[in-house]
Formats: sequence, C-alpha cells, structure tokens
Amino acid sequence: MSLKLEEMAVSSPLVVVGSVNADIYVEVERLPVEGETIAARSGQTLPGGKGANQAACAARLSYPTFFCGQVGLDGHANLVKDALASAGVRLDHVNTVDSPTGHAVVMLQPGGKNSIIIVGGANVAWPKLEDGISRLTANAQQLIKRAGAVLLQREIPDAVNLEAAKVAKSAGVPVIMDAGGAEGPIPEELLKHVTVLSPNESELARLTAMPTNSLEKILLAAAKVQEMGVQQVLVKMGETGSVLVSGKEPPIYQPAILAPTVVDTTGAGDTFTASYAVALIERQTPAEALRFAAAAASICVRSKGAMPSMPERKAVLQLLKEHPLTEEKLSPPDEKVSRFLQCRHRDGAAATKIETPNRVDSKPNGFQGQASPNQHMPKVMEGLKIGIVGFGTFGQFLAERICGQGHEVVALSRSDYRDVARRLGVSFHRDVNAFCDEHPDIVIMSASIISTETVLRSLPVERLKPDTLFVDVLSVKGFPKQLFLTILPPQFDVLCTHPMFGPNSGRASWAGLPVVYERVRIGEGARMDRCNRFLDIFSSQGCKMVEMSCGEHDVHAAGSQFITHTVCRILGKMKLESTPMNTKGYEDILRLAETGEADSFDLYYGLFVHNPNAVQELQRLETAVACLKKELFGHIQHTSGEQAFSVAKRVAEVSMC
Repeated sequence: MSLKLEEMAVSSPLVVVGSVNADIYVEVERLPVEGETIAARSGQTLPGGKGANQAACAARLSYPTFFCGQVGLDGHANLVKDALASAGVRLDHVNTVDSPTGHAVVMLQPGGKNSIIIVGGANVAWPKLEDGISRLTANAQQLIKRAGAVLLQREIPDAVNLEAAKVAKSAGVPVIMDAGGAEGPIPEELLKHVTVLSPNESELARLTAMPTNSLEKILLAAAKVQEMGVQQVLVKMGETGSVLVSGKEPPIYQPAILAPTVVDTTGAGDTFTASYAVALIERQTPAEALRFAAAAASICVRSKGAMPSMPERKAVLQLLKEHPLTEEKLSPPDEKVSRFLQCRHRDGAAATKIETPNRVDSKPNGFQGQASPNQHMPKVMEGLKIGIVGFGTFGQFLAERICGQGHEVVALSRSDYRDVARRLGVSFHRDVNAFCDEHPDIVIMSASIISTETVLRSLPVERLKPDTLFVDVLSVKGFPKQLFLTILPPQFDVLCTHPMFGPNSGRASWAGLPVVYERVRIGEGARMDRCNRFLDIFSSQGCKMVEMSCGEHDVHAAGSQFITHTVCRILGKMKLESTPMNTKGYEDILRLAETGEADSFDLYYGLFVHNPNAVQELQRLETAVACLKKELFGHIQHTSGEQAFSVAKRVAEVSMC
C-alpha cells in the first residue's frame, strides 16, 4: 500500500529545497575567446543542478532524502526526475510549471576544470508572494518542520530560500546553505536564519569583499560572515581541503583526500556539502563530518558528470579506512597558518601539524536535539561482525546495506554464491564449521520459514562466542521465538525482527518502511548496546521501528500479510488477462495477480502453517465469499421469471465446468 510522504514515520530526513538542471556537457581543449568559434571533442546531456545533485548525493549515501523544487513540461524534466528517483530521492514535492526545466552548459577542460553557464528556467519561476500566501505548500512546510536538516543553495530565488529557512528555524531545524549559484549578495535576513553557510573561496570573497588568497584571510572573512548572523562557516577550498569556523571554537581544518586522477570537478562541491549535512544529522562530530565529506568528494571527481559520479556509502567508508584521520584544529590566524594553507600537499595529510584536536562527542552547535541516539551510523572503527545464514535473494539484499554501513558480513549457504559475495565484499562459506569459526557478533537467520528449524539445529553453536546475538527476519514471529528459546543455549541473546519489505519494495530506499521487533532475551550493558546498534541499521535508514510482542505481530500479520498473499494467489489462479478496455482498478488487480505468482509457495505455506491465526483468517475469507454469493443469488428472486431462469442456467453451466 502506498502512503503519502507526510504520513510516513521517517525520522529526521534531509530536506533539500533547490534547483534541478539538465547539464549539457561539452569537452573542449580550452575556452573560446570573444568572437571565436571552437569545436568540442564531445557533448552529452546529464542530470544536475546544485539542489538535485545534493539530494542525489545524500540519497546515494543511504540517507532518507526529500527534494522540493520545480521542473518544466519537457524531456529534460523526465531526465532529471528519473535520475533522482533512481538515486532514492523522494519527489512528491517536485512541482511542474509552465517554464522550461533549468539547464546549464558545462565547458569541461582537460584536467577536470570547468566553466558553467546556467539558464534558470523553472528554477526561478516560483510564484510571487501575494496576500501572505506561501510559495511552499502546506505539505512541504510540514516536511521541513520534521527534518533533521534543511539544505539550500542559490540557484532558486533568495525569497524561496528565506521562506524555507524561516519555517525550519521556527521548528528548531538546522539550515545548511551552499553559497553557490548566484553572484549577488545574500540578503542579511536570510543569513540570520542560516546555521551553516558553505561558500568556496571565490564566493566567500564576493560575500565579504575581502581577499581569500591565504588561510589567514579566509578565517578573517569567515569571521565577518559570522558577524552577519551565521553560526558556522564551512569554506570549501578545492584540492587544499576545507575549514570550519564555528563560534569561539578553534577552526577545524580538513585536508583534501586527493584522487589519483581527476576527471570532472563539477559535482565535488555539492557532494562535499551534502555529505557533510548527512554526517551531522547522523551525529558525527564536526571533525568526523569534514573527513566523511572529504572522502565523498574525492570519489566524486573520478567520474564524469555531477549526479552520476555521486558515491555510495560503502565506497566512502572504504576510502576512509584507507586514509587515517588527518583533520587539524587551527590556532588563531598567523603567518604559520598562512604557510600551512599555501603548502599544497599531495597525499591528503597535513603538511604542518599545528595542534592535534581533542576529540569530542557532543553534537555541533545548531544541531542539538535533532536526532536520537539510534539515528547515527556506527563509526567505521566500531563495525559489527554480522553472520547471515541463508544467502539467497533476501540475505544478499540485507548484506549489501549492512556492508554499506561499515560492518563486516560473513555468509553461509548451501548454494554457491561466491561471486555475489565477492562483489558485495562478503566472506562466504558453505561449511557450517568454518562459518561458526568466524565468531560473528550477530547471527541473522535468513533461511526460509520451512527450513529454519533444520538449519538452526545444524549449526554447531558451541563453536560460536558464548554471548552471540541471534536475530531472525521471518514473516512469522512466534515460531522462530520458540525455536530460539528451545534450541539455543540460554546465554545467547535473542532478537526477533520482521523487516516488512524486500528487494523490490526496498530497492531505492528504506525510508518509512516498517520493521517490527521484540527484544526477546537481551543481556545488559554492552549486549544491549549491540542489540541497539543492530536495530540502528534499520532506523538510520529512516525505517519505521515498531516494537511489539511476537504474539501480537502474528495476530496483525494474519489479518494483513497472509490475507494479502491469499488474495494475490486467488487472483493468480483466475488466470486474468489484460483487455483493450482496462480500468486502473483492473490493472491494479493484474499487478496483484503477478505478485502472487512471483512469491514462492513455500513462503505462503510457511505463513499458513506457522502462524496460528492464519486458519481463522482463511475461514473469514471463505465466509465473506459465501455471504456475497448468497446476497447475489438472493436478488434473483426479485427479477422477472425469464431473467431469473437465464441467470440460474449460467450458474449451472459454470458449476458443471
């Protein structure tokens, strides 16, 4: 069943209000001079726009992301919307207007450097504010009020940004604004509503009318921006790195993690800003967030195109493992600091160590109270070792997301999935002893309902760690709970879960999808922390976490999941076919029939056999069909004799078939 986004229980999503463009790339040896015509080596059109890029980046980092913007009625609109949807961005707040979709001409030179010309189009065609009516819909305003952060840029009118910032600030939601996209000054009223302003060096110079050709001067210019009302200033300095100026705290410097080969820098700034926003909502410290953003930007510049080059979380975490923490907390501006910046180091480490930062775990200024402890990703160095028993389609689906969050995955299956495991970065075993000797912290039982008991009894659990956490992901709950409590040693922890989605419904995003769970038997202290960190794998993706007993789950599941499967299978048995006069409702029925045929009968049989409430629901369904038939045939007596005879004859003919 589809739900409106406003009805989804998504915890602290990132909301991007901004621009969406079609980027028309032309590769040239050099820029033309005035009056000159030159030939391009190649050209292509790719999705882009600062707002769309940042939304796509956040979504590809597996964070729940919503985009608010405008497109036109043209082919470019389909290009960019399809790209955003493929990245996992929610598009319910994208409006279509009577203007062409925004587009940009990107002149790409050797070495990845670029020059860009923007045509605003639909991005600048927002309605005028009249009679106090908001440019943002009521639904968009409600979305902003429950966001973890709002991300803005300057490729849409400042008035729209101001309205979004006011709504966010009124709800205590941090506002991060990329200063790129327009050359004019930023209105002071808008700056007063911005938590973090992120300019590059040239944008900072334009904003302050101050030089920015050394770190000392950059810090002075950033201080001036703070005087305008901005709490924090995050300056992007390209291959030199970045620096965060935050209140009275010493500035934090993060060197760039330089790519071996730079192909295209177009999306690097957008990637950096969006990644930093995601990291902060996830409660990483400012220093950790800078490092996370630096890694994401480093991956981005290695491919052509802004949006197509946005990295996935797994790649970012892998790069972070390869580059030790190198951020620096800077002393007040002095000659030494200037030399520090001007030394363009090539290895991603600080050229001169000025002062090693004291690590802090508190949230950055302006981000207090925006996320619960269960909403941040586990740090790379704290990754869990998670075993998956049953590495079929669903096991692989889970493994990909778990690996993407920096955890180590070990898989066990009778079938040979070595190639899939290698692609996902998973250690794979077909021998149960070898699997148990890996000593995972957590074991997920992902076998089918029918085979779970046999598989569980086959595990030499004495080879596992004595406090291993066992988790099931079955569609019934009372059955695995009883198995775990009967078969497993009493010192093992037990968590029963039901992620109510799969590879199809959860392909793009897990945001808003329900996960039902019961902490059946969990030890205290570190063992409870481990359980919560496992649940974090889902909650950090925006899943709707529902805690209830296994018995209560099965009552609800029989009335929803089992009946859904039953109706789908009944429709499949009817062999329905498409007609030249299909209605929308009939097409929905055809899709349900296809769904029933696609699911394995073993799954359906398991839902029936191992949920004690299923028989009662099946009887209710049969009773409902019988009552409906009785009601229909009861009306025959009210028709004329000839009509009644005709209907009775047709019923008899069908009964004989």
